[in-house]
Amino acid sequence: MADEDFYSDLSHGALLKQMSLAELRTAIDAGTWETNDPTKHANAKEIIRRHEEAAALAASSKRDAREEETLSISKSALSIAKDANRIASEDLAVARDNAKSARKSADAAERNSRWALYAAITAVVAAAIATKDQILALIFGQP
Repeated sequence: MADEDFYSDLSHGALLKQMSLAELRTAIDAGTWETNDPTKHANAKEIIRRHEEAAALAASSKRDAREEETLSISKSALSIAKDANRIASEDLAVARDNAKSARKSADAAERNSRWALYAAITAVVAAAIATKDQILALIFGQP
């Protein structure tokens, strides 16, 4: 039964409708609301119960909506995190391949520099042998 029907069925419904919920609750708690008529007293308590039930239902609906929104946000965040993880894994694989290639290049460069050193030493020795007569003449003053 709707609240409007409940109020209209009561002989004192108009009075109850005019009172705020806080006023009605205060009157019942203070014992000033229709203490000699148990039906009116019960009706007032029923109105309070219905309002509290409606408030609890509204709060529950809001909580459910917040939980759904939180769940939706969490699912979205999980999806983004999975994509980020996949991209990071792919980038890591590429970085490892690049590091492996760089290591091979560094090893080749080290070998090449070693051969260049040997070639330079060989060139110095060859130059010394080719000019040995001039070196000896310079040292010992021989023509």
